[in-house]
Amino acid sequence: DLRYCSAEDLGWKALAVNLSDIAAMGGTPLYVTTSIALPRDVAADFVPLFYRGLTAIARKHAVTLIGGDTCRSLQGIFLDVTIIGEVEPRHLLTRQGAKPGDLIYVTGELGGSSVGLELLSRLRKPALRSAATRRQLRPEPRCSAGQFLAARRLVSAMIDLSDGLSTDLGHLCSQSGVGALIEASRIPLAKIAVRHRQLLPDTLRHYALHGGEDYELLFAVPARLSQRVPRQIDGLPVHKIGWITRSTGVWLLDGQKKQRLRSGGFDHFAQGG
Repeated sequence: DLRYCSAEDLGWKALAVNLSDIAAMGGTPLYVTTSIALPRDVAADFVPLFYRGLTAIARKHAVTLIGGDTCRSLQGIFLDVTIIGEVEPRHLLTRQGAKPGDLIYVTGELGGSSVGLELLSRLRKPALRSAATRRQLRPEPRCSAGQFLAARRLVSAMIDLSDGLSTDLGHLCSQSGVGALIEASRIPLAKIAVRHRQLLPDTLRHYALHGGEDYELLFAVPARLSQRVPRQIDGLPVHKIGWITRSTGVWLLDGQKKQRLRSGGFDHFAQGG
């Protein structure tokens, strides 16, 4: 929504979400191409700011913009970003290797981005800046953490949290043919100011489980290697939140109560999605 997301924010985020995909496979991002289509009346203002945001995060991750295309659309703005990265085959991480007994970890904290979206969409103030709104507009892909984990061969399966913990953990479990049990008390909730929490229609746990766009890393580690998982990677906290189970399905343990954790995050192919 360009009422609160600037062209510069959009440029940053368009590359950040692609960098996160490379991070989830333990890779190193190298090159990026872009294609933009937009109406004539917005092109002059939009394009320079878009590329200012994109090149800012590209420099941060040593990524080179090597080409693309710009053309006119009759209505609306269309963006396409293609990223190229590399990883040694023996370090490549996918969603398919998790085994029963593996421990489940997540980096950072969860729910901040979707809280930021809630605040921005309700208040619609471009000047509103908080940790949560920054997480929504300027997400930080976890490239160095992904490379750290891949290089040490600690991880059996990994995914980035783009669609929400409940949804993305379901994807990892489905691809690996396993299930998972998550402890509610271990989920690292976003730290939100009290004045902003009062504006939210749902709990912080709801946003952490189903919000999406956190772009943290969710990964499974064999129990025998768990002692080698650091509490922090370059200052980024790492949290153990559960374990992989033999029986399929994702479950949430809240105290003594165990309940099925249904996918409540974003579904790209849902009707009306």
